[in-house]
Amino acid sequence: MIDTLESKESSIDRLGCFSKVAIAGNSYIADYEGERISSDEAVARESDPHREGVYTFWLNDEFVIDGYEKGNVLKYLNHSCTPNCTYAITNERIMIYSCQEIAAGSELTIDYDYDPDIDLEPCLCGTEQCRGFINNLTRA
Repeated sequence: MIDTLESKESSIDRLGCFSKVAIAGNSYIADYEGERISSDEAVARESDPHREGVYTFWLNDEFVIDGYEKGNVLKYLNHSCTPNCTYAITNERIMIYSCQEIAAGSELTIDYDYDPDIDLEPCLCGTEQCRGFINNLTRA
């Protein structure tokens, strides 16, 4: 299904990941790909002001997938407080699934679910249910 996805300008933030075809609900879409790095390296990369964006997806407290250079189009998944996709992490794979039917041309989104104990990151999703921050403050 990865060949039916494309990156283009997003109303949420910079580039987004869009589907060129309709996607059925509860369907596997593809794996988030990239370079497997340590959490320490991820923190260093995330704070690098020369990088165009943060494309790290945390597997656990020790390892991260960085899609910046070796990732696929899923690195452009933007955050939404009411996402149309979800993910599952199994055996160091990050598998992206639709959680509802998605119309062709729609942007794919996930809930970044940032830790409530880190600096608050303002949310740009614009949905009616927007919680104001990417951080999931209900976990505090």
